Amino acid sequence: MNGMNEAPQLPLDLSVARFALYYAPPSGSCWWNEGSRWLGRDAITGRSLNAPQVPGLSRPLPELTADPRRYGLHATLKAPMRLAPQARLGDLSGIAAAVAARHAPFDLAVHTDVVDTDNGKRPGFVALRPSVGAADAKAVDALAADCVQAFDALRASPTEAELAKRHAQPLSSRQRELLAQWGYPYVFDEFRFHVTLSDRVAVTDATAITDWWQPRVQALGPMRVDSLALFVQPSPGEPFLLHERFVFGEAA
Repeated sequence: MNGMNEAPQLPLDLSVARFALYYAPPSGSCWWNEGSRWLGRDAITGRSLNAPQVPGLSRPLPELTADPRRYGLHATLKAPMRLAPQARLGDLSGIAAAVAARHAPFDLAVHTDVVDTDNGKRPGFVALRPSVGAADAKAVDALAADCVQAFDALRASPTEAELAKRHAQPLSSRQRELLAQWGYPYVFDEFRFHVTLSDRVAVTDATAITDWWQPRVQALGPMRVDSLALFVQPSPGEPFLLHERFVFGEAA
């Protein structure tokens, strides 16, 4: 197994903890440091960071990044889930190691974009997305599909409250079908890789955020995708932390 623990390991109550498989930039990399500073929190240490000053925003940046700050810098591969009653943490780590071993590292060129997953019903949020024509966009789609399928046997069924929250969103018929089967509506053909940078924001704030990030994206270059990151939310409402990282086969 090639798991690497990067955060202090705390006792977990598996009846309430949620786990997610994310892409997270390599720890200590310029992407990780810049993105964590932007969100105001390092999801490895849990430490708060001073967010940058961004010209043109209607409010201070921390007021526009509350949701992504709670999840940590990431792109979702397998959405947060509670473990099924028979599942154990070792099962999760074992599957993560096996999935990681099946994939080779690659670089993913990205750009800033305003993402709308609500069919125009609400303002969008700013995120980093694969650049148009990015050579490895298919590789990240395949990685996400592998994660969705590989970990599903360990996923507890969503509660009625969780389903009601999802169904309250303006989902398409295809997204509702995926939600029923996989517990999350944005998988497979509905999956769109994105590293979230903001809450849903007004157009003027989205423009200011995009203007701040564009030169930095150019300077930072492609994102290195070389591992799976297992994140944990110890109990409802708590922020997510990076629990363990699993290096891809050719990088081990």
